[in-house]
Order: sequence, then C-alpha cells, then structure tokens
Amino acid sequence: MLSYQHQGLEVDSCPECFGIWFDREELKEFIQRPELAQRLSEGAAQATPTGGGERLCPSCQIPLSESSLGEVAVDLCFRCRGIWLDQGELDRAVEQYRQGQRGNLVVLNQIAEGLRAARGG
Repeated sequence: MLSYQHQGLEVDSCPECFGIWFDREELKEFIQRPELAQRLSEGAAQATPTGGGERLCPSCQIPLSESSLGEVAVDLCFRCRGIWLDQGELDRAVEQYRQGQRGNLVVLNQIAEGLRAARGG
C-alpha cells in the first residue's frame, strides 16, 4: 500500500490495482479534496484490475464484507468502519448516490457529507 497525504488527510492506495482504502470517516474528507483524487488517479488508467478473492482489512486483518451502493459493490470492515473501493468505484458510487440509489448507510452518509461540504453547505 502507498500512502498519500494532503492537508492532514492520509489515504492508502494499492500500487497494483489502484484500489483505495479509507480509514473511518476518510471517504467524506477525500470527496472534498479533488486534488488528492487527481494524484491517486495518475497512472490508474493503465492499471489492470487484479482478480477477486477474499480481501482483508489493512487495519484489522479480518475479512472485509461486501456491501452495495446501488449497482456498486464496496468492501467494508465492520470492526473499524474502513472502506475499500476498487479502481473506478468511487466515481460510480457517487453517481449512484446522485441518482438516488440506496445501499450501505456507512458509505451513503460519508458520500452525502463529503458532497455537502464540497458545495460549502
């Protein structure tokens, strides 16, 4: 995992699959910082997603649970409330939220709070 820091926010990314790990409450802060998203996406277009399989929480080392937001499957750690998003899932999850799709409240609330703060309200 590679760590990216921007104004006190640290986000971790897999250099092989370009997935992103958000510790508890980091997703909403990340949404408010498009410049950090741009840094993480550099080079991601050339990435080839790796195969599935059980993914472990980088913090707790327990298996992540799959949950949904509309048509997007996200991986969550119910112990530490961390969120794993595969390459491209963040944009799709935000789009699903904007279309009124529902799903996991942990993810929905962080997207809603992040978008609201980014708009300045």
